[in-house]
Amino acid sequence: MEKFKGQPRLPKFAVPKRYDIRLKPDLSACNFAGFVSIDLDIVAGTNFIALNAAELSVASGSVSFTSRGFSKVLEPSRIDLVEDDEILVLEFAETLPIGIGVLTIGFEGALNDKMVGFYRR
Repeated sequence: MEKFKGQPRLPKFAVPKRYDIRLKPDLSACNFAGFVSIDLDIVAGTNFIALNAAELSVASGSVSFTSRGFSKVLEPSRIDLVEDDEILVLEFAETLPIGIGVLTIGFEGALNDKMVGFYRR
C-alpha cells in the first residue's frame, strides 16, 4: 500500500480499456451514488489495483473483480482511499490473473462547488 503513496502516475500493471459509469445525483441533498464497471487488462502479476479517486466513499462489499475465462469473483481484502494522493488502492488476497477482467465498484460522494469531478455548477 505504501508503494503507491506520493507517486505522480498510476502503476502500469493494470491498464484500463473501457469504462461504463452510471451516476445517480440527488440535487436536493447535494450528493450522488454511482457504479462503474471497468474493463482492465492485467499485464503483470499483481494483487493490487490503483485508481484515481477523489472524495468518494467506497463500501467494501461494493467492489469485485472477475477475469474473463476465470469464473471466480474476487473481492478485495483491503480498500484504502489515499486522500492526499487522490487514489483508491484495492488489495486482493491472491494474485489477479493476467488478461482481461472486469472491475466493478459502487461509490458515493458529495456534490460540491470545487469545480473538480462531479460538481454542482
